[in-house]
Amino acid sequence: MMENSSDLVAGTALMSADDLQQGIASLSRGAYFREASLDMMLSILTESAATTCGVERASIWALTDDQRELRCLELFERSAGKHSSGNTIDAIGHPAYFRALREGSCIAVDDVYVHPLTAEFVSYYLPRHRITALLATPIHIRGELQGVFCLEQVGTRQPWASAHRLFAQAVANLVAMALVEYEAEEAKRQALVAREQLRAVINASQDAMLLADGHSGEILDVNRQAEALTGRTREELLGRHYGSLYAAEQQKTVAGEVLRMLAGRTGASLLAAEVQRSDGRKIPVSVSAKGTELSDGRCLALSVLRAA
Repeated sequence: MMENSSDLVAGTALMSADDLQQGIASLSRGAYFREASLDMMLSILTESAATTCGVERASIWALTDDQRELRCLELFERSAGKHSSGNTIDAIGHPAYFRALREGSCIAVDDVYVHPLTAEFVSYYLPRHRITALLATPIHIRGELQGVFCLEQVGTRQPWASAHRLFAQAVANLVAMALVEYEAEEAKRQALVAREQLRAVINASQDAMLLADGHSGEILDVNRQAEALTGRTREELLGRHYGSLYAAEQQKTVAGEVLRMLAGRTGASLLAAEVQRSDGRKIPVSVSAKGTELSDGRCLALSVLRAA
């Protein structure tokens, strides 16, 4: 006969230190960190943590940017086999709990109805979910509090042992790793989108455009009009010094004037020059250049070449 949810909750028992050690070793070896989405990783972690530890509820909460609220990213309820998210805990109504999390220590409560750190939840959260014991571990990323990982016993309760605290900390570390990997992938995605948007903008221009390193002069990107003007493909242009595109007798002069434009040390907004095409023809152009400093100290130079 299949057990119902209440039977499973009543029969919940915390796992031994050996079981917890094996469980965290299994989680740490999980290949899903490189394969699954963030939501899937968090779902796997909460479900595995609840099953391995022997608790009814496991959840992951993220601190909002203004630090006024914790938002539930993932909650797993073991007896129902249910995943959910979206609940919130505000800092104003739970000052003691938030203060304890900021102090950085694990909150291990064997009886939530008598402990001062969970007194703020007695009137609604704890009885609603029949929670009897709670283990909350802060999640830190780059030394800053970013959220909390929670294990909750329901119905019956057992004291938390040091092995449970170590297990919860290990899972919290895995959550932090998952969030850091997500941030890195999201940054890559946004950078790719930005590059695609920039390429769309420069390709829409009727003028030839060259993006170069402001210090070395190395060409980093070009638009289609630059390919047409110079008679060279993008692949042929990338990595060359932008000054090499002009007539040999003008290269040093053009490179120097462009540097002065970037530094704002010239009153002229346009420079007359000649582009030396791959077929030997010289095309008269007017050149303008603008520079920008990036947060990492690099300087980018955008040159616009308009056929005269």
